[in-house]
Amino acid sequence: MKRLSITLVFACLSCSVLSAEEYYIDSLHGDDAAAGTCPETAWSSLQAANQHAFKPGDVIYLHSGQIFDGQFRPISSGADGQPITLTSYMDGPKPVIAGHGLTRSAVFLENLSHWVIDSIEITNTGNSREAKRVGVLVFAKNIGLVQDITLSNLLVRDVNGVISKDKGGGTGIRWEVDTRKIPTKIDNLLIENCHVLRCDRDAIKGWMEPWDDLSHLSTNVVIRGNLLEDIGGDGIVPIGTDFAVIEHNRLYSARQRIEGLDTKEVTQHAGPSIGIWPWSSMNTQIRYNEVWGYAGTFDGQGLDSDYNCEGTVFEYNLSADNAGGFFLVCDWSKHRDSGQSIGNKNTIIRHNISFNDHLRGFVLCGPICGVKIYENIVYNTIESEYQLIVDTPWEAGRFAESVEVRDNLFYTTGLARIYQGTWDGSGMGLWKYQKPINQETVRFSGNAYSNILNHKEPSMQSLLKEETLTSLVKRLRVDPATRAGFDKMFNFLEDSRYYSRIKQAL
Repeated sequence: MKRLSITLVFACLSCSVLSAEEYYIDSLHGDDAAAGTCPETAWSSLQAANQHAFKPGDVIYLHSGQIFDGQFRPISSGADGQPITLTSYMDGPKPVIAGHGLTRSAVFLENLSHWVIDSIEITNTGNSREAKRVGVLVFAKNIGLVQDITLSNLLVRDVNGVISKDKGGGTGIRWEVDTRKIPTKIDNLLIENCHVLRCDRDAIKGWMEPWDDLSHLSTNVVIRGNLLEDIGGDGIVPIGTDFAVIEHNRLYSARQRIEGLDTKEVTQHAGPSIGIWPWSSMNTQIRYNEVWGYAGTFDGQGLDSDYNCEGTVFEYNLSADNAGGFFLVCDWSKHRDSGQSIGNKNTIIRHNISFNDHLRGFVLCGPICGVKIYENIVYNTIESEYQLIVDTPWEAGRFAESVEVRDNLFYTTGLARIYQGTWDGSGMGLWKYQKPINQETVRFSGNAYSNILNHKEPSMQSLLKEETLTSLVKRLRVDPATRAGFDKMFNFLEDSRYYSRIKQAL
């Protein structure tokens, strides 16, 4: 019984005992003129809390099952080991902070440290869509350091930003860092076990201003165990981080609300979007996630290693049933040539599974370098012709510079193709065949294929006509560490919403 018995004890105590330690907000029976320090003297609104300077260790309780209109915007920080906490009391549904689109975000932590926000429902729906609208916003601007922010067990839903990225988008949970005057970063940001639902444009995303300065990256950013569904654009996008960890997240049905649009409208209306991808970040670790059902093919992949990044590692992730395919690895040569971007360097993609993604496997876009793609599984029984690997430029005719593709298992019942391609002009992120891929820059060895067209490589192997996910995984589980990794991956996938579809292929 969540907080019920404790609250009854509190009711029997003198409110003065609890002064400056615990605060209660009851929208139905509270009074903002009251002390707020026990259930009998609860405040009635978020405004009372916004005007109070809470101290380290204080806890603010919202009554379960009630709606609290407006914005929660506290003014004071906790301390190391003594965070200020916003949570709920009494049994019942999560209390709701309803922003109604009246402010940019329903919850706003500006230049505050040592905060925990737990077990709250948050929504920010305006009368019409508005650019940059957010559910929860953690903001660090010209302060030096913001630290120890935990967002856990939240339901963030119905944030109606605009769906166009170019027009400003919108986000369910977002952090932003502005270092233009004083070097600033966030240290120890945890976003865990949250449910992000019907948020446009994006689910969980960061930002850094200026985006091309990698000297003050945020550290110890962990995004773990979240459920994201019915999202208008991107899923999880760490920006401005070093050694961020993205793990055990589930993303179902993103890049939504494009139904009925023609090819050019899709491009203009929603723009490119992908399940999980870092940007302007170093050493990002992306593991044990699943991404299902992306709509649209511009970009529409489950996973992406993007530009202005180095040392990104993708391992033990599942990409499935995504309209744009499995994986994008890209580098915008324009920004690298100008010195604004470090490019895309030293990405590692290993032990991931593409399960019946549509259209294509890997798209190599621009002058990516030091990329290693090894011991992944592509399992595709739905496409009659499958663009397994396409090397394509991103402006200026610049193709991949150095990529190693080895020891992968590429099982396709349709005809698989590997080639160098050029933009086909449709506006949907498709490429037409230009010529065979350059094997001096994209080096192949030891890969196994079931149905490949006009391709040769050293130590090339053949797969059986009939393979299952189980038989393919067994081929890769040759050492204890890899075996343990795949076991952990499939344990995670047993709780997938679509595990029955996976099970049919085992």
